[in-house]
Amino acid sequence: MYISGLLSIEEMRDVELKACQNVEVKNELELMQSALERFILKHSLEPKAGIKEQILKAIKSDSATTTNSATLSSENHKLFEQPNKKTNNNIQAPIVHPMAPKKNLYPLFAAASIILLAVITGLTLYFFNQYNQSKEQIADLKEQQSNVDMLVNNLQSEVKRNEEKLKIVTDANMVKVTMKGTEKSPESMAMVYWNKDTKAVYFEVKVLPAAPGEKQYQLWFIDPKRGPVNAGMISGTTGEMIKMFDAPDPAAFAVTLEPRGGSKSPTLNEMVVIGTVHS
Repeated sequence: MYISGLLSIEEMRDVELKACQNVEVKNELELMQSALERFILKHSLEPKAGIKEQILKAIKSDSATTTNSATLSSENHKLFEQPNKKTNNNIQAPIVHPMAPKKNLYPLFAAASIILLAVITGLTLYFFNQYNQSKEQIADLKEQQSNVDMLVNNLQSEVKRNEEKLKIVTDANMVKVTMKGTEKSPESMAMVYWNKDTKAVYFEVKVLPAAPGEKQYQLWFIDPKRGPVNAGMISGTTGEMIKMFDAPDPAAFAVTLEPRGGSKSPTLNEMVVIGTVHS
């Protein structure tokens, strides 16, 4: 506050008195004053054209006024100066001369403080805006990364399904059963892959109309001795290979439209596709 010139006159005098009494305080004030002067010189602005001439004129005018004042002061001082007066002890009395006025830098320091405060405020606002922009960019990048990860996961799942499907289709032990549409749904079509060694059954939807909300498709295999046997409910989509119940010795496969959850026996008038096993 002392360096910036923002203290009162009494406070300024108190600080100067302490500086005269304490060398460390004096040195510290001189260091702070030097640092502030270097800052002002470093960040000073180039004056406009013509300012130099105006300042020189003002200095000349002030010098003339100061010279006149100094002359008058000197003359007045001589009237009261008694350099040869001696005391009773023949000791010459000291001559008291007025101290030269010290240059007032307080307004300059105050202006520098205001400039420094403005610079700090501007930098704070700048970096705050940069921080907010960075946060928005990071949020956008995270969202893009999430979308990319989801796409990659979907592609990986699709590749895995295709690999499994290819393995099933190309297995030499698989018996391919083509299931064609009945009179109820002549456009329907499906495929069954039956492994004659493991008895595993895989169902692939080719063309099946969407089942009503309260209904669901059910697969049956026809056992030569027991008749229709439940092979499981169909809940997959077109092109998906669905693992069904094993079939020990099927003669044919059929799909019927049943109440959701399935039936113990097929509803024959709701049959949509059927296919015979040729092993």
